[in-house]
Amino acid sequence: MLASTSNLIKRYREASLQMDNTSDPQKANKWHDEWHAYYKILRATNEGREAIIALMQDEEPAVRCGAASHSLQWAPEIAREVLEALRDSPGSCKFEAQMILTEYDKGRLTFDY
Repeated sequence: MLASTSNLIKRYREASLQMDNTSDPQKANKWHDEWHAYYKILRATNEGREAIIALMQDEEPAVRCGAASHSLQWAPEIAREVLEALRDSPGSCKFEAQMILTEYDKGRLTFDY
């Protein structure tokens, strides 16, 4: 039985926060793998994609950045605005947002792994 979208999106958000809040590469990789697994389940349904889109409004920059990077596939205008705002801010996601936009613009951004 699949977990509910609300449960999956909570886990997606938590994994995103944990990934951002650790300096231990092994822990960060573990959280990234979980985050990516939740994304792959969520992207399969309109309800899941909408839940990721909603996280582009989250209070936490790391959550907004991850949700925007994933949402470039189905809501590129909104996602680009979020990533550009993060890129232009003094926050911790500045560099990541710039790299995501650069790779997206070059056609090299993929989450199919």
